[in-house]
Amino acid sequence: MDYQKVSEYTKKLSVLYVEDDVDLLEETTGFLEDLFYRVDTAKNGLIAFNKYNEYKDRESKFYDIIITDINMPVMDGMDLIRDIHSINKIQPVIVVSAYSEATKLIQMIQSGVSNFLLKPINPEELMTMLYKMSKDIINEIDVKKYKADLEDLNANLESRVVDLSEEVLYTQQLSIEMISNLIENHDGDIKTHSKRIEKYTIAILDELKETVGIDEELADMIPISALLHDIGELMLPNGILTKPSSLNEEETTIMRRHAQMGSEILKEANETFKKHFNKDSYMKVASDIAMYHHEKWNGLGYPEGLSGEDIPIAARIVAIADVYDALRSLRVYKEAFTHEEATRQIVEESGKSFDPNLVNIFLHKNQEFKKIFDTLS
Repeated sequence: MDYQKVSEYTKKLSVLYVEDDVDLLEETTGFLEDLFYRVDTAKNGLIAFNKYNEYKDRESKFYDIIITDINMPVMDGMDLIRDIHSINKIQPVIVVSAYSEATKLIQMIQSGVSNFLLKPINPEELMTMLYKMSKDIINEIDVKKYKADLEDLNANLESRVVDLSEEVLYTQQLSIEMISNLIENHDGDIKTHSKRIEKYTIAILDELKETVGIDEELADMIPISALLHDIGELMLPNGILTKPSSLNEEETTIMRRHAQMGSEILKEANETFKKHFNKDSYMKVASDIAMYHHEKWNGLGYPEGLSGEDIPIAARIVAIADVYDALRSLRVYKEAFTHEEATRQIVEESGKSFDPNLVNIFLHKNQEFKKIFDTLS
């Protein structure tokens, strides 16, 4: 990312950077000071919140961007963002996180945060994120300036509501994709796997709607939910997923826990949503997928040994998509299969691992699967 291109937008903006790691705080502050006209820092959430209020009272405006760690003493990043959003619901925030904080990341998505960076901070990734965020902020400032000259704001109210709804949905999609990227980075060797799974499920659903049929609202939720099918892998010890040989019995037991751990993270997020809106969100579907996408049609899968139609339809769809992609992908412990070899294995597992009706749909769509893999690999 070109420095001049970024600074064109950032030079007019202010940042509050919150980090308890002194070395990281000093290093990143120097980087930020080269870009922004004002950079304030804090070593915990409480100091940051006090500075946030002081800045608002003194400048009669809010910081343009908040960058904060999650785990900090006195007040953590979760509480800081909650308190800031109680004052300014649209405050742009970048969260700096570690893999072990998957549960908190999901909670933050529910609260509207959509920008995440992993530790250690990659300067190029941070600059790219700051560029996009700062550009949006400057554009929004310009829009507000132009709107101040308009006499009839009500004339555009309906279209603005539509635009905001689309923005919310788009931001939600980006947030989930960021989490799926964290999962893939944790694995280390399955880039764009989750995105391909999303596309495979859409391919199956397109035909499923026209043949057997499926609830329309559920069908709409499955693709975005599929992006989170392996979120439980964030909770696994380092090395399990990247071991260059077969897992032993103990390691296999540990690895299989990711299904239930991921499901519990998503179930908790759904319960939070349900308390506020009295209905389930897509997190309920995502929880089912995470829990059951390793179950088998014949009951020999895990973690609960469900069989047949007792396995949620969303999980049955993702099971085929996940196995096809795993077979096609090169991993440290195996070679990549050709499309023909992967297709043959899935067909052989019809009625064993997979729902026979869904395998038939897969066969009809197998060339689309191949195109998705070739395009997104």
